[in-house]
Parts: sequence; C-alpha cells; structure tokens
Amino acid sequence: MSNSRNANITSYFAPKNAPSNKSKANDPANENKNNTSTTSTPNPADEPQKEAHQQEKTKGKRRLSSTNPTSEKRQDTKSTKPCTLSTPLSTPLSHTSLPKTWLLPASPTRPNLNLTYHTGPIFTAPPSTLLIHACNTHGAWGSGIALAFKQQYPLAYKIYNSFCLVTHSPKTRPVPTGTALLIPPVDGDKGHWIGCLFTSRGFGKAKDGGGVIVGNTGPAMEMLLEMVRVVGERVDGEEGGVKEVRMCRINSGKFGVPWEKSAGVLEGIRVRKGWVGSVQVWDPET
Repeated sequence: MSNSRNANITSYFAPKNAPSNKSKANDPANENKNNTSTTSTPNPADEPQKEAHQQEKTKGKRRLSSTNPTSEKRQDTKSTKPCTLSTPLSTPLSHTSLPKTWLLPASPTRPNLNLTYHTGPIFTAPPSTLLIHACNTHGAWGSGIALAFKQQYPLAYKIYNSFCLVTHSPKTRPVPTGTALLIPPVDGDKGHWIGCLFTSRGFGKAKDGGGVIVGNTGPAMEMLLEMVRVVGERVDGEEGGVKEVRMCRINSGKFGVPWEKSAGVLEGIRVRKGWVGSVQVWDPET
C-alpha cells in the first residue's frame, strides 16, 4: 500500500509577470539621441513638449511600479481538498461505492456478530487492522476519542473532512446517517484502516437523540462490514486488506449513549457470507 502523505499537499503560484518592455520613446539612450539639438540654445517652444513627455514618462513608471503584487502571492494550500490516492485499493469506500441492493437478506442460520473485550491502547494495533469509531456528518473530529483519531491519523481525517464538506455538504446534501466510510491506510507505515460510522448528523448540543443514534448504528456497521468484504475480494489473497477489526465503545463518549444499547444492536447483526464475524472492543487502561 503506497504512502500518500504528500499526495494531497500542492502549492499553487500565479505565473510571474513578464518583464515590461519599455518603448523606444522611453529609452534614455534614444531620448538623448532624439533630443540632441543642433545648437546649444534651448528652444522655448519645445519646453511644453518636453514637459509633457517627462510627465508621460513618469506615469509609465508609476504604472510599472503599481503592478498588482497579488498575482505572485502564494495561494492558500490549507483548504480542504479530497486526498489523491494512487491505486484502486487506496480509494476510500462510501455509501456511493455500493449498489443499492448490496444488503442481501440474512439467513436465520447465519451467526450473529461477536464482540470480544480487551484493555489497552487501541492504536497499538498491528498493520492491516481496521479501527472503528462513530462520527458526525459535519467533518469534525474535535473532542474525545475522535480527537485522538485526528491526532494519530491526520491524513485520514482530511479524507473524512473532505467527504463531509466537499463531496457532501452539511447544509444542502449531508452525508446520510446510518452509512459508513472506509479509509485505507494513508498515515505513515502504521497500515491502519479507519472506519467511520455516521451515527449522528450533528455533534455537541446539536447531536441527534440517543434513539436516533442507536438506530443508525446497526445499518452503518453492516455497511462497513460489507465494505471490508469488498476490499477482501479486491486483494484476493494479495498483501493488504483487513486482517483484524477493533473499535472503541462507540457512541458512549461525546454522543452520550450508554454502551449497552449500542452493543445490543451490534450483537444483533447477522453476519453475511464473507463478512468479518468478530470485532474487538478496546477500553483504555485506567
């Protein structure tokens, strides 16, 4: 998996102004030649013309010196833009990546999703691990575990942020809740995939109600598991893909939903063919 750390950072400069070509009339050498008189006595009649010529010369200099400097000003490179990734396996997957009929009916004989619990730092996972957390649709990882994700995976954050604000728009066409975003490894050599579950449209005081968040959790997780299956089909045994899945106790932090409610929804998911059947839930050491 190639590293795209610098792929989304581009500096733009406006072309430099070509040097101004002064007319021969303004060339001092030509002036000396043209103004050379056959006599040393100045002609008073020529004085107004010489004065006008001098004023025109001064205006030309002012025009040259007042060239707008903003054309050479370095443009803002901090604006959010989609991250350009190098290979198909490096392309984020979203709700637009799947067909409308992607979720097949679950057989009653299929097992439910299994959760196992662990204690320790979630970010010390081996390469090819998927790390999952719940997100808002406004492109903000500003507090709690989301802020830790932003600090650990700044390029993944840029992709998430651009997806929310550029591909979508919080006001006019927000990311649909109950969907997911799967971001491939883009931060250094960690080899970590990032899974975003869009369980609430807003955040802080504008977050959705607990019942809405819990209701979005199941569909978002099912979509993410399907995306992991799709990635597995693409690599088809090659190096890459998702080998392990970890998550924090989603929704229980800044969204304020008791973990037991989210866990009940997750454990009620029927695992379709090709899906990951077990997810590790990691708690920080106290």
